[in-house]
Amino acid sequence: MRNIIQKKTLREQVADIIRKKILHHELKTGMRITESELAKEFGVSHGPVREALRQLEQEGLLEYTRNVGCSVRNISLSDVIEALLIRGTYELTAARACAGNISDEGMQEMSDILSSMETMDDSDFTESINFDNQFHKVLIREAHMPYLLNAWSSLDFAIFFSFSRQADDCSDVAGRQYQVHKELYDIYKTRNCTEICNIIYKHYITSIEKMLKDNHVSKEDFPFSFDMIKP
Repeated sequence: MRNIIQKKTLREQVADIIRKKILHHELKTGMRITESELAKEFGVSHGPVREALRQLEQEGLLEYTRNVGCSVRNISLSDVIEALLIRGTYELTAARACAGNISDEGMQEMSDILSSMETMDDSDFTESINFDNQFHKVLIREAHMPYLLNAWSSLDFAIFFSFSRQADDCSDVAGRQYQVHKELYDIYKTRNCTEICNIIYKHYITSIEKMLKDNHVSKEDFPFSFDMIKP
């Protein structure tokens, strides 16, 4: 088993801190963020802060508005669910593109990420989010379709904001990550495309239905059909 070692630049460290502030609602939706105030708070120069803000804008967590500046992006429940549905269809596409034949290297990478999930700090949502994205990205890369990878990555914000809506239940949600993804991994090992597509559907629809229940809404409250993710 290999351990995943991540050496982070100052930009990445600053980005991590800002993500945590958004995740735990210290920086609220629509709140204006200024480069100078963050640089002073973190005790760093403006350069790493500027780079971190640009990175978070690309991830979809922040937005720049003319005459206003940088602020935390306003993401609705409908936005999150739409993005999760689309993301799920992209993963179904990836599974079909490789006919379920995930490479040995891909399976090893998933195994390494699972090991990190098993021992991660349950009190830190950001670790859980990062490992979640890394795990699913392996399957997308197996399709060897650059446009699909770019489209899938553009929806990273959906995972972040779905976690953010459960921030009060941080340890419980993070604690389930290993078992949930171990179930995916065990099916991926079969290389059976039909079974892989079925487990992808189950993975996404289970998360979406929990969000609907937690927010006291139903599928009928949305203007789009949830059937789009059916395998």
